[in-house]
Amino acid sequence: MQQAMVPLSEQRTFWKVFWRRFRRHRLAMASLAVIAFMLLVALLAPWIAPYDPFAQPRGEDFGERIFSPPSREHPLGTDDLGRDVLSRLMYGARISLLVGFSVATSSVLVGLLLGALAGYFAGRPLRFYLGPLRREKEGFYPWSFALWRVFSWFLYYGVLFLLFQMFLGVTEMGREAGSLGAQVFFWISMAFLLFAALWGLRGEIRLDLDTAISRLIDFMLTIPTLPLLLVLSALLRDPRVPVGQWAQDVLGDAASVFIIIAILVLFGWLTPARIVRGTILSLREQDYTTAAQALGASDSRILFRHLIPNALAPLIVLATLQVGYAILVESGLSFLGFGIQPPVATWGNMLANAQEYIFMAPWLALPPGFMIFITVLAFNFVGDGLRDALDPRSRL
Repeated sequence: MQQAMVPLSEQRTFWKVFWRRFRRHRLAMASLAVIAFMLLVALLAPWIAPYDPFAQPRGEDFGERIFSPPSREHPLGTDDLGRDVLSRLMYGARISLLVGFSVATSSVLVGLLLGALAGYFAGRPLRFYLGPLRREKEGFYPWSFALWRVFSWFLYYGVLFLLFQMFLGVTEMGREAGSLGAQVFFWISMAFLLFAALWGLRGEIRLDLDTAISRLIDFMLTIPTLPLLLVLSALLRDPRVPVGQWAQDVLGDAASVFIIIAILVLFGWLTPARIVRGTILSLREQDYTTAAQALGASDSRILFRHLIPNALAPLIVLATLQVGYAILVESGLSFLGFGIQPPVATWGNMLANAQEYIFMAPWLALPPGFMIFITVLAFNFVGDGLRDALDPRSRL
């Protein structure tokens, strides 16, 4: 008997099966609704907030408006400057969710790229052809070899230029301190840089990406994260530091937001990179990878067409957890005074401001604390639901 054809609309695709399994996770669906509501409130905050979150009462109204308890006019009360807590909570959601989603997205993308490169090229060192005197390698197309050589040249001599600037800075500090050792160090360093620059005209560097990236991850994981976050946050917010000065000039009050996102991304890509590396190491030994190589597919096509799509499932789960983690870390840094600075409203600096008046106005601490709690919990439940829906062994 001829088997009847199943209509395309009734076929069980991967995403249909995933959505059917995810809908059965009630906590995840409820958490998804909570997150959607928070996003909607954050996007519409300029139109639905009852008051200006930065407006302070003037004159005789100031004494009446400060530390006002919850009332019909101010459902969550007012703070020490007479600002409406509900309005600041809505605007704080914009910054906290922006930090969470920006850090999660950037960390996952950076970790995905570096982890995929480390896993796929493990045991296959890349060759960097540096100078114009190096002959063309067989098997390269002329244009592709030229582009690779230009990239290698800029990378190599860019590192040498940064080392030169660092040696100049050390020498300048030594001159100010009257140190003879700094002068000797400078001339020895210049001789080394001159030799490296001349060697680069014909040199070739063999770099194992897996070894380099894995050792970098191992090194960064040994660093105590919280103290370093505090130091970097304080340093980069200092207008005397070039990065801090640039951020203040370009971004103004939003400079602290940019700096916090950059610092959290700096340490957030490590876990995604390790997960992707292990997954790619397993997937590149599969039969379909070997078949693609036998058919002459390029490394980039194999990596981005066959391997990375099959490594996305654990990253989707990790991304949701990263959002909650970023919000929690940002809130902690802001609470300690090293995060996003007033007058920008975030849940963390609202908590930091409320701790001074916890006995005088306890209602100031409850709303931001509850929002942090419910948001992180919602993202964790969504992550659990995604993990169960993407796991074929789950009984959902």
